[in-house]
Amino acid sequence: MFGTGLMSIGMSGGGGGKIDTNLPNLIEPQAKNYLFHTLTKCHEMRVKYNTVILNIGVFLAFVAVFGGILYYLYKTKSTPQQNYNKMMKDQEYILSKIRYYQEQKQKIDAAAAQSASAITDLPILPNVMGLGV
Repeated sequence: MFGTGLMSIGMSGGGGGKIDTNLPNLIEPQAKNYLFHTLTKCHEMRVKYNTVILNIGVFLAFVAVFGGILYYLYKTKSTPQQNYNKMMKDQEYILSKIRYYQEQKQKIDAAAAQSASAITDLPILPNVMGLGV
């Protein structure tokens, strides 16, 4: 008896939530409609409230992350003295590399001048086995 009543309220899936009016009701239809609409309004208010809370939370998180990044960049900003020291260090590094490559070029040019006696710049082979080339 009770099992068929529950199935006719819409739990079977085929009824679409319609209530069978042939069964006895425990509450009046007006009271049922009032409760239904009241619960619907409560649900909408709860969803609105949760959405507002979520939006405020996401906004505060965004402000905190963005503010943290800006604060970090402000605190790690180098002073003019640090900029000058870095520039001098970079210039010294570049000049040392220029000097190194100039010395390497001079060594290569000196070695080329010693072996430039041949027209083709091929190295001179020692006299092997008396061939006298």
